[in-house]
Amino acid sequence: MQVHLLISRAGGQAGNSPAREYVLETRQLTIGRDSLQDLQLSDPQVKPQHAVIRPHAGRLRIERCTHGRVRVNGVWRSVAILVEGDTIQIGATTIVVRRARRGASVQLEVIESPAASEAELPALYALSLRETGISARFWSWLLVLGVIAVFLIPALAASMYPPARPVLRSNALVPSDRLWQSGPLHPSHQFIGGNCNACHLAPFQRVGDAQCTACHKNVQHHVDVHTADVALFKQNRCGDCHVEHERPSVLIQRDSRLCTDCHGHLKELKPNTELARVTDFGSDHPDFRPTMLERAGSSAPAQWQAVRAPRGVRAEEHSNLIFSHAEHLKPKGVKSPNGYEVLKCQDCHQPNAGGRQMQPLRMEAHCARCHSLLFDEHDPSTAVPHGDLKRVFDTLQGHFIRTYLDSPSPPDQRAASAARRPGGEAEVMTRDQQRRARDWADRQSLLIARELLEKRVCVECHRVTSVPAATGFEQWRVEPVRITQDWMPLANFSHASHATSACTTCHAKAAASKTSADVLMPSIRDCRECHGGSTDTGKLASDCGMCHTFHLPGRGLFETGLQHTKQHR
Repeated sequence: MQVHLLISRAGGQAGNSPAREYVLETRQLTIGRDSLQDLQLSDPQVKPQHAVIRPHAGRLRIERCTHGRVRVNGVWRSVAILVEGDTIQIGATTIVVRRARRGASVQLEVIESPAASEAELPALYALSLRETGISARFWSWLLVLGVIAVFLIPALAASMYPPARPVLRSNALVPSDRLWQSGPLHPSHQFIGGNCNACHLAPFQRVGDAQCTACHKNVQHHVDVHTADVALFKQNRCGDCHVEHERPSVLIQRDSRLCTDCHGHLKELKPNTELARVTDFGSDHPDFRPTMLERAGSSAPAQWQAVRAPRGVRAEEHSNLIFSHAEHLKPKGVKSPNGYEVLKCQDCHQPNAGGRQMQPLRMEAHCARCHSLLFDEHDPSTAVPHGDLKRVFDTLQGHFIRTYLDSPSPPDQRAASAARRPGGEAEVMTRDQQRRARDWADRQSLLIARELLEKRVCVECHRVTSVPAATGFEQWRVEPVRITQDWMPLANFSHASHATSACTTCHAKAAASKTSADVLMPSIRDCRECHGGSTDTGKLASDCGMCHTFHLPGRGLFETGLQHTKQHR
């Protein structure tokens, strides 16, 4: 603001004490006896820093400083709003607020009433160091040399002269380079103790990546270390994200700007990148792209590979499983041996010990209670094994061979006159009888196998294909089932952290899904119901480090990446 001051001496003769005018450009007008004040008053009653006048909401406000006393319009005040015509009394000086002139913000009339003679004031108060008899240069140099002697020389000796370190650092009364520490070590690094030189090899130089990788040898890089992408990190240090000697001691910095400084403009750094731009989870983050298992080729045994869903295309899982969530989540329940049973998500989907992923589904544990593998419901011994088609055929053949041998008469010759006598099963069978028994067991096994694989039981949950030109049991093939367990392998997520939410809060489409091809993973919109970005209020603040990590598996050792970066330079 621009302050126009009109200063006059009260009680003076006309022409003997002309008024003095000053124009000041300042943000606030300071008043006091100190020589650094904008309006200096040579009055013993005035404090060195007595009061200040500053703009406030389009008006003027005066505030007292420390123990100064200000009287506004005859009333002692600590703070007061000033208007035109107000009178301010500070010691023997009167300040009147006048109408501001053109071009000025404030006009003040200062009327001085000296309380002591000009000859008495210098004797009462010394206003400079020279007048006090103190030499500023001498005491300044003394203070500088004292700081160097106490704080710099012992610390340099401990840092640069190894034999002196144990003595200086072990003595609590002697300053050493411990004074330079801004805070304690993180608990994971406290085994280093007081050996600062384990990381700080040279004085006044930042810790290099080589000191970190000397211990952390198995840390993976962020990108493939054998590609040119590693050169994008040549300016980055481990210490950019892992900051030591801080209070509170947090070894991993979670500021999202450490990530968005690159991911906010990846196209500029790498024009052919497939990664989308990310600057904030709440407002600028692409939707999720789940990773699913897909069978690679048709060779046996089956080989599976993780495939990331294309962007903008509805994801489908080809697990070779036939399953309907809608059928199993009917409100009235599903038919079971004990009547209708209402199923819940937790009946099949249970988290593992770590709480991050769900345990694999097992037929024996989750399905066998309702889905029987008996081919003869009246004989509990006729259950076929699950998961191995060859064992299914062996079980069928063994069952029908025993049936043939245990029958009073051969099942394929019930109408023949030559009946087997009681006790005849102990007789040695002829080759012809063995052939007939084997042929009959094979025919019965194929009949039951066709029923299991084409009409009921197996085909209810599995995709069964016919093998052209094959005969016997080789004419069927049950396609292998692989259900994706880790849909986002590069993201950190824990079901245990979301245990207070119902499953359908995130997997809302499960109750209406009629095919196993449906990918029921939540979208980013579902997560944003609770998780917000840096500017979202009323939501859980979610930085990049909550879901992502910098060191990714399978990228190569971080130390190797440092060497590769030097080669690209």
